[in-house]
Amino acid sequence: MLKFKSYIFLFHIFVWTFFLLFPIVAIQKKVSLLQIDQNQLIVYLCSGLATIGYYYFNYYLAIPKFLFKHKYLYFIIFSIIFVAVCIVLTRFLFFLDFNNIQNLSKKHLYLLPNFIWRFIVAFIVAFSFRFYKQMKQIELEKITSELANLKAQINPHFLFNTLNGIYGLALTKSDKTADYLSKLSSIMRYSLTETSAEKVPLENEINYLKNYIELQKIRLTETTSVNFTVKGLIDSQQITPLLLINFIENAFKYGVSNEVHTEILIHLVVEKNAISMHIKNDKVNLNEIFSSHETGLKNVKRQLDLIYENHYKLKIDNTEKTFEVNLTLNKI
Repeated sequence: MLKFKSYIFLFHIFVWTFFLLFPIVAIQKKVSLLQIDQNQLIVYLCSGLATIGYYYFNYYLAIPKFLFKHKYLYFIIFSIIFVAVCIVLTRFLFFLDFNNIQNLSKKHLYLLPNFIWRFIVAFIVAFSFRFYKQMKQIELEKITSELANLKAQINPHFLFNTLNGIYGLALTKSDKTADYLSKLSSIMRYSLTETSAEKVPLENEINYLKNYIELQKIRLTETTSVNFTVKGLIDSQQITPLLLINFIENAFKYGVSNEVHTEILIHLVVEKNAISMHIKNDKVNLNEIFSSHETGLKNVKRQLDLIYENHYKLKIDNTEKTFEVNLTLNKI
């Protein structure tokens, strides 16, 4: 994250340096004018630096604190103050030239329009970026709210099947009954408490997946085999909670049969800068409409787009007989 912020900071430096130096270097008429008239150079540099300041003033304070909160009077007052301060400081630099002090007021009446048009451009750019970020944040909050509601709910079919399976073990007085009850308790506790965080330890998420898979195995017969592996060091790694479970749920939902042999493969590979997941399952009930499946995938894709943006790769191969998912999350 710090590395990413460093890139953003350097990008800002590059853009503003280009903004200030390009007209001086590339526009010959501008170069000649600035060389002849030192006061023109003062105005150019002051208005340029003021424009940069006005952009950040709007982006971080005026737009989110005043404009978006309908405090228009505050926005207008502070904007006028900002412009006035910039003009006063620029005129102060003029007055340092005592030899031309009598001609400065008449010669530089263009100060106000010079600042105004630059500030208008800076405001439009700042507003555009802030509005985009605001819309993105609203969408993220909406999805976060939706996900929070989903996380707070245990899949009723899963819960029914698991309790039914544990009940069967209890009737046979199996030694595994207590262990499976503990796994179910752990899943419910994880879904109701830890998933409110933006990121959780990868180890906790993998333990949740392991418990889920073990509980799913209660209802499986010999016709379905499950191969779940984890490779790599998972210590100190972080991940968005319940991001992977949707793919695994669908593998069990559509890849389990009591009549024909099916196989579910789930492989996680943890590397230094990436987390990869590969899931492949046979498909049964080929005539079934996967509406809920497609809805779940759309929600996961939206979550990936908002949280990981361009730092993930998702490839889905949906054939007539198999469904395969390859997901790579690059850490940011």
